[in-house]
Amino acid sequence: MSYDLMFQKAIELQNAGALNQAEDIYLKILQVMPENSDVWNLLGLIAQSKGNLTRAEDCFLNAIKYAPTPFFAHFFNLALVYKSLNKLNEAREAVMRSVQLKPDFKEGFNLLGVLEVNLGLHNDAVKSFCKALEVDENYQEARANLCFYSKDFDALYRLATEHPDDFNVQLMTAQASDDLSYKEKYLRRAVDLVPDRTDALLLLADTLREQNNFNEALTFYHKVLNIDENNIFACLGLADIYLAEKNFDKAEKYYLQSFNISRDIAEAHINYGTLLFEERRLNEALEEYRQALQLAPNSPEIRYNLALILKETGDIEEALGLMFDAHLKEPENDVFAINIMETLAILFENNAEAALKIAENWQKTAPDNIFSKRILAALSGSDDEKDNVIFAEKLFDNFAPSYENTLQQLEPNIIKEFMKRNKKLVGHILDLGCGTGLAAVNLKTKDNSFTGVDVSEEMLKLAKQKNLYDELYNADIVSFLDKHPARDYDVVLAFDVFCYLGDLEPVLKALKGTEVWFSVESGDEDMNKDYYLSSRGRYKHKKSAVLSLLKKLKFKSVNDFDIVLRKENGNDVNGVLFHLS
Repeated sequence: MSYDLMFQKAIELQNAGALNQAEDIYLKILQVMPENSDVWNLLGLIAQSKGNLTRAEDCFLNAIKYAPTPFFAHFFNLALVYKSLNKLNEAREAVMRSVQLKPDFKEGFNLLGVLEVNLGLHNDAVKSFCKALEVDENYQEARANLCFYSKDFDALYRLATEHPDDFNVQLMTAQASDDLSYKEKYLRRAVDLVPDRTDALLLLADTLREQNNFNEALTFYHKVLNIDENNIFACLGLADIYLAEKNFDKAEKYYLQSFNISRDIAEAHINYGTLLFEERRLNEALEEYRQALQLAPNSPEIRYNLALILKETGDIEEALGLMFDAHLKEPENDVFAINIMETLAILFENNAEAALKIAENWQKTAPDNIFSKRILAALSGSDDEKDNVIFAEKLFDNFAPSYENTLQQLEPNIIKEFMKRNKKLVGHILDLGCGTGLAAVNLKTKDNSFTGVDVSEEMLKLAKQKNLYDELYNADIVSFLDKHPARDYDVVLAFDVFCYLGDLEPVLKALKGTEVWFSVESGDEDMNKDYYLSSRGRYKHKKSAVLSLLKKLKFKSVNDFDIVLRKENGNDVNGVLFHLS
């Protein structure tokens, strides 16, 4: 077959979406004709379609280099790639060259305006959009851009109404809308006008996914792949939905398909690493996060997620280093600080001196951070209780989204132990530290009603969704009991709550006058303190000290039961369940 016929065959394959086959033919042609500008340009378009932007850049530069005379389209294609790579100045230079070569190139002026907006050159952008309209006064995309980037959204919406058959106007109006339902409306119009435009289909799929309309989003992602089997963003959209639905097999299929197209998208490695982490394939997950970090070395999120896996695999010191890197980049992110605190507690069990030194240094660099204060107090044996409420509030506000999944892994046992000793809970129940409402999930019947109290607003939002509580209060339990006497309730429950309080006298004094069930974490009876912070940042209470306090407060009927509260790192966490009646 002659090279002309090979070239035509490759173009046919490329137009049909068979990019890999077309690419193979182009590469064979280049072996004989390495300076063929047209082939380099077409290879650049294939690489661009696959999301391999670095490769696309090289190809377009070669197309420009080997062109017998400068060709405006080569510079325009290069500008699009530079824009995708966020090389905005280079993109502007390239598109300016394209409009110099073709002064009536309206699409070039339009792209130039978009780039100038992104570079903060607002006046230049307006001039560029106006030049595009001088070339073609009916070029509504440029007019829509002029409205969009001038933030004249009313004019843009009018334009969409006046030109319901203009695809680009509908697409631009959709992109201008912050309201997902409006965005969806304009995108559906755009897709109806041009059903095979993958950019609109993809944006519609993304918008549906944001609204948790997963089924329809899947349909549109598949439509994109039917048009362009190498559309990496459709592959990733499908993979992310299947990951959210815990359909790990299908999610993995599409992550791997995306990697066959390009391995240059950090977020793809992050999300695939999350899948592998969920499946406990930790070494594979570790590799994905390391690749993500190479692609986005300044990302605190990637450093943090890599640290979590290292923590799981036992590499505590490297995990801490990455966590502190993330924390320094985003000191306001409490999730990072919470995990530093928890990881220092693990290090303390094996190397107390190193953990304490790190905690001291952290407190010096972040003296106002509630979690740096807490872990230093826990590791150094301090009993400062003034920040207990703030600590619990911040901890559980951040913990709320993953609370129930995490708790399942810890094999919680308190409610089971309670149910062994109380077969039927009757009357008005006060659930102190109710969290996400797990006590009511297990104990609510037609014979009782529940009121919940928690210091964490985020936990209460999840409890409210269960529709099991008549009332929910966002307050610390001592303040609540000052205003709502315990005697107004038939039974008070306080499971896994007092470990966030040191001195129990105020709360126990407020609980007189009704039946009470509460738990504490067991403290070491040989300690010279009645209660103390453990390295985990929770209080442990000596059983003997609690019994003495109850006697002092004149509780007459006291029963106590030694139980296992839950597991932690595979070990039993021992506690005591108290019943006051």
